[in-house]
Amino acid sequence: MSKPFDVCLNLILPNALKDKVLDELLKHPEWVGPFTTHRVEGHGDPDRIESPVEKVRGRAERVRIEILMDATHVDALLAALRAGLASEESVWWLTPILRAGSLA
Repeated sequence: MSKPFDVCLNLILPNALKDKVLDELLKHPEWVGPFTTHRVEGHGDPDRIESPVEKVRGRAERVRIEILMDATHVDALLAALRAGLASEESVWWLTPILRAGSLA
């Protein structure tokens, strides 16, 4: 990794927002480092599950995006995401990166 990244921003969001969020991330290479996306299932408050099928299953299909970043850019990225993609179903948390590198 050429840039030092000291945090990982984790986003959990509805599948319907995935492409819009990815587009927003790609607009900001100055803030966003490498990232990955994963399909996940959300468990928790059943009142927040909207789909009837998901209510029966007891879990909601979501997308998790893990973004390596410099901590100084997190607030700017979150503000940009909130400006056009605000959703109470989308949550985030920040984790520190203690060490990272390549296996090469």
